[in-house]
Amino acid sequence: MRRILQVVRMSGLLVLLAVVAMPRWAGAASKAVNPDNTLADLGNGIIEEVGVAGRMWQQERSGPFRSMEEAQAYVQTMNLGGHKDWRLPTIQELYDLHYLVDVKKAKGIELRMEGNYWVTDPEGHGMAGSWEIGDQCEPSRSYFKKNFGYVRAVRP
Repeated sequence: MRRILQVVRMSGLLVLLAVVAMPRWAGAASKAVNPDNTLADLGNGIIEEVGVAGRMWQQERSGPFRSMEEAQAYVQTMNLGGHKDWRLPTIQELYDLHYLVDVKKAKGIELRMEGNYWVTDPEGHGMAGSWEIGDQCEPSRSYFKKNFGYVRAVRP
């Protein structure tokens, strides 16, 4: 949790800006996605993220899982497109995928992105949650933790 307080002078008026007790993952992701990246359907249940060497996504999400252990077991037994090195995405990787779908870089590929997904945080801990579109003037997403989620596995 954090507390941010800022006073700004605008046109002779003092404006108090405050964000109080924000959840740990609230706010937009910290890294910008390369706007030149796109998604390509490999035709075998895999979507390739063109522009990121070797990053591939499971095209169809799994059913819902109620625990991190179930989600991990699912990815550890995956054999999709001849690849067995699937894993849960990081919170940043899932944000990147949402961004590419949001700005129409999916080139006609239909991906169900709504709902909660299992991810790992920067310390490697698993959690389920969703990137939800904010109500600011410009497009932004905030991550909210939930109790269950789908898996959209990524590799490498």
